[in-house]
Amino acid sequence: MSKVLITGATGFIGNHVTRLCLEQGDEVRVMVMVGEDRSPLAGMDVEYVEGNLLDADSLARAVQGVDKLYHLAALFAVWTKDPDLHYKINVEGTRHMMNAAQAAGIEKIVYTSSIAAIGTDGKGTPSTEDTPFTSWHFASEYIMSKYISHLEVKSRVKGGLPVTMVMPALPFGPGDRMPTPTGTMIIGALQGKMKNYWDGGVCPVDVRDVALGHVLAMEKGRVGESYILGNSQNNMPNKEFLQLVGKIAGVDNVATKEISKAMMLRVAKGAEFFSKITGKAPVTTVKNSSYAMEHFYVDASKAITELGLPQTPLETAIADSVEWFRENGYV
Repeated sequence: MSKVLITGATGFIGNHVTRLCLEQGDEVRVMVMVGEDRSPLAGMDVEYVEGNLLDADSLARAVQGVDKLYHLAALFAVWTKDPDLHYKINVEGTRHMMNAAQAAGIEKIVYTSSIAAIGTDGKGTPSTEDTPFTSWHFASEYIMSKYISHLEVKSRVKGGLPVTMVMPALPFGPGDRMPTPTGTMIIGALQGKMKNYWDGGVCPVDVRDVALGHVLAMEKGRVGESYILGNSQNNMPNKEFLQLVGKIAGVDNVATKEISKAMMLRVAKGAEFFSKITGKAPVTTVKNSSYAMEHFYVDASKAITELGLPQTPLETAIADSVEWFRENGYV
């Protein structure tokens, strides 16, 4: 049994990681921001500590007496009023967290990076942990911040930082409270609103596999190494994924009309224009839409071989996700 600190425990992946750590007998401390909604952790036997990634002193207090750290907290948003906010939280905040962990002598860290930190050849070839970053022309602030923070965390290994990095693909499943962009698509399909689809491809993966991948990375992951947490059987076009959701959910006319790339970009430009006038977040942005139209497939064989990452069948994950959204009043 270890004493672990989990940041981002109220989030989608972090909540599942917290449950797994408790199930295996760890003593769990979770870091929450002042005033943060703690309801996702209701009923869990955890110790709360208040902290902020931009407040280095609060992080030094949070890591005291901790053996291991899961750092999942990050800003994931299509748009923010402050363009630098992603860098402040995802880059500077991660730097502060790693400084605090290293100073406290924490024995092992699992850092949640993202497949956004690697690239794609644009031809649908599955990317690996070593695929060079290629998203320069459509990289949003979120993508760039995750790329930079990944490089910074990895560079700290030579200085003695005991960190293993995990790179989730497109997680979805039960407990998607926010919901995530993938969860939003599933809800749209359940509501009969996802008649359109766009070119592009994804690697959807059960969030429970991703969470277990974190725990396995803590146990077996090599320091300084990165592991893609995906499902190598699930690389598929957006249309195929959405239609499978419709089939399993018993909803007709899902993803039956393709929206052209030109139309997608026109809609995104219009959304950005009105966002500047209203000050409200756009539904999408040009960069976000451009990224979504890539066929971004990944190879999870390294995590499967070295960590024992499970590969839950896509049909099972979709069925459980659909059931959760329906039971919790999202549709």
